Amino acid sequence: MKHLLPGQQKLSFEGRERVLLARTDALGDLLVSLPVQQRLLARHPKLEIHWLVRPYAAPLMQEHPDVAGVHLRAEGQDLAGLFAQLKPQAVLNLGHRDKTVTVAAKQAGVPIRVARARGLPQILAATHLLWKGRYGSGRHEAMNVMDFLSPWGLDGGAPETPRLFLSGAEQDQGERDLQAFTRPRLGIFFQGSGAGASPSQAWWKAALPAFAAAGWTPIPLGPPELSDLPPADLRGLLARLAACDAILSPSSGPAHMAAALGRPLLCLMGLRPNHSPDRWAPLGSSVQVLQYPGPEADLAGGMDRLDPADLLPHLERLRFHSGNP
Repeated sequence: MKHLLPGQQKLSFEGRERVLLARTDALGDLLVSLPVQQRLLARHPKLEIHWLVRPYAAPLMQEHPDVAGVHLRAEGQDLAGLFAQLKPQAVLNLGHRDKTVTVAAKQAGVPIRVARARGLPQILAATHLLWKGRYGSGRHEAMNVMDFLSPWGLDGGAPETPRLFLSGAEQDQGERDLQAFTRPRLGIFFQGSGAGASPSQAWWKAALPAFAAAGWTPIPLGPPELSDLPPADLRGLLARLAACDAILSPSSGPAHMAAALGRPLLCLMGLRPNHSPDRWAPLGSSVQVLQYPGPEADLAGGMDRLDPADLLPHLERLRFHSGNP
């Protein structure tokens, strides 16, 4: 069964319609959802794309030429009022946990409401439902969110690489922030986010000299309490990522940010299926992934089984991608 309800035909956009994409969870979730916007505009360039996101994620959308508007999702807000004022032709609720988005869209009279079949109120409020499961499917999350385009017949094929943008002034600031560090610069995030595994601080203490001996200048970028750099907001962090020649990070929002900026990235990931590279690896032509050689359920010390020397060939390839000798 496809994602259309019985008796429904594929939809079409007629002109300069407004579409709202809702993704109100983590930074990485938002970034792997950007291909939905890119696919829509590649086929229908007159569309006006708006996003509903959490306040902490909104800065990612600054400077993005394809984004017409960003709206902040707050607890207890009048979502139906927001949608009634915005008057979108369609609301795609890409984040499955925030079920009230679809209900509010119906209350506001939004004509097309696409959602996952999660929770009876959302099921009754949607005009188009996705019944396909996400877990255990072997599909990347970017492919799962592309399913929301099935009512228009745009869900096939590989998702495009997410893209983020910086202003010239932001790029210059990132260079100034890191001007004390010689190239090639290796930006490092010590810890992942959510349920992702991370090496211990003892592992990093042993690994950093190995990276330096291989010719890199390691620069701890985060988390803030483990970095010697002055604190930066999310846009400042993007600028610092862009000023690095490569990034090394466990699975994290900043890893996805680096990939969306086109920076060479080595992402350390675990073995559990729901958090594996097949499902959550950052997307990009200069992304490499290394999984730790531990038991599937071992999050406490599994990644410490990595030999730092095993990372060096990956980092050498990233140095080639960065264009720095």
